[in-house]
Amino acid sequence: MTAPLGGEGMTMDEYKKNEILVCGHLNPDTDSVAAAIAYADLKSKIAEGDYVACRAGKISAETKWVLERFSLASPRLLTDVSPQLGDMEIRRVRGIGRDLSVRGAWTIMHNNDISTLPIVDDERHLIGLISLKDLAMGFMDSFSSHALIVSDTSFRSIASTLKGDVILGDPDAVMKGGRIHVAAGDTEMIKEVIKPGDLVITSNREDAQIAAVEGGARCVVVTTFADISEEVKALAAMKQCVLISTSYDTYKTSYYINQSVPIGHYMNGESFTSFTLETSVEEVLSVMSRTRHSYFPVLDGDGKYYGLVSKRNMLGRRRKRLILVDHNERSQCVSGWEEADIEEIIDHHRVGGIQTISPIFFRNQPLGSTCTIIYQMYEEHGVDVPKDVAGAMLCGIVSDTLMFRSPTCTPTDREAAESLARIAGVDVEETAKAMFEAGEELSDTSAEELLHRDYKIFSSYDTRIGVSQSMFFSPHAMTEARALADEAISTVRARDDVKYYYYLLTDIEDRSSVVLCAGEGAEELLREAFPSAGGDEIRLPGVVSRKKQFLPALIEALRRRAEE
Repeated sequence: MTAPLGGEGMTMDEYKKNEILVCGHLNPDTDSVAAAIAYADLKSKIAEGDYVACRAGKISAETKWVLERFSLASPRLLTDVSPQLGDMEIRRVRGIGRDLSVRGAWTIMHNNDISTLPIVDDERHLIGLISLKDLAMGFMDSFSSHALIVSDTSFRSIASTLKGDVILGDPDAVMKGGRIHVAAGDTEMIKEVIKPGDLVITSNREDAQIAAVEGGARCVVVTTFADISEEVKALAAMKQCVLISTSYDTYKTSYYINQSVPIGHYMNGESFTSFTLETSVEEVLSVMSRTRHSYFPVLDGDGKYYGLVSKRNMLGRRRKRLILVDHNERSQCVSGWEEADIEEIIDHHRVGGIQTISPIFFRNQPLGSTCTIIYQMYEEHGVDVPKDVAGAMLCGIVSDTLMFRSPTCTPTDREAAESLARIAGVDVEETAKAMFEAGEELSDTSAEELLHRDYKIFSSYDTRIGVSQSMFFSPHAMTEARALADEAISTVRARDDVKYYYYLLTDIEDRSSVVLCAGEGAEELLREAFPSAGGDEIRLPGVVSRKKQFLPALIEALRRRAEE
């Protein structure tokens, strides 16, 4: 644990350079998730790069059933795409053990041109830092004869620092008590000065060596690789005295010996600041601006030490690469999208207000499902759709077209669904029924989770509108969902900061929707958009599509208001 990382394959920094995130909209539905999975698969086969299917929110019960039915892993959860430390060039310097000597730590810093080293345990958990300032304090301690004693320094460390060898005794034993002396003068003076437990530095004088051992020295260091007689060795063995031989002369030995103190004695183990690979660059810069430290440790997803980052690293931060599927409006994008590079958009909704820095590939078709578009792209590129991916894409089409009942459904959607069903080896109607029944399950669903299952925020004429939608075959499930929504619809509207909030409970068989609303003036706007909706309950016969029927009518009503 004392050298810089190297030769260990692709680092996380290198890996992320090639990573392109394929992500659907917030509060993902089945079409959004299936489209991300399918497009990531297709792109990985026709283009260079590591394409990763992602989701921008919790998986619904319906989508969970689809993933389990076709044995697909849930896409990576993506909550923020603003630059994080994991996107930076992090300096991969190995952590060092707390038993490394002060001299050893300084050598690593010098050789690697770095002013801070992380100290880790055997499991790579960060336990402290050692800086040049800390080492300077350690060097000043070289003038103290107590440093070795209070720091539990091993004889192995002493020998290593002095570029010597343990000739006799246990190398892993440590100094306990005593002081450091240089054996100068006659033997009587040496015996008078030395106390049991001391460490004594001697030259090639055999009489001084014997005097030190007889005086009860715990360790005798013999300089200049001088000969140590068998008599001295036998006496040292009897007295349990450790013998160390070094090439250094007496002056250098006296100077360097306290640099064998373990860095754990001087490390900063409490007041240091660390970050994770997921920490935002904005937060890191804020912390760095308030401190004088040059380097900061970074932890990986398991909370283990990963590397070091400095202010200089922040200059080379990279933007994440992003492909949007099934949406193209700002309000539906994952947080931080403005700080990412959007490279492609594949969608079937109206064109929203996203702006990009440079031209991109943008495919938008008036079809019932994004999965239909992606199926066309598989065919255009002559790429076979995997069986499991075909099953998910089928469900995406069926879900978004309400099993071909939605006015957004086209013959192209139906043909794509039938082809995908053949590839997946399933029956369209049986699969659709099982999927919708799974989506109706509310036993473990809170009111807020229900309202955010398929939820989008739209902005038009300076008005933010939130629209949720749930599909039902069962009248009982629809009644249960309505009771849940009544409890939370106003709370969700206020929390999401939308002026008007609408919840569509859509009866698939009856091809109609009951609408609940919240927000001052929300019902008035709804009745302006749908003048035929009478009575206390707002039921919209024939309205099943949020995209093609419900939202356009609301926007038209807002337009008329703006022109009045």
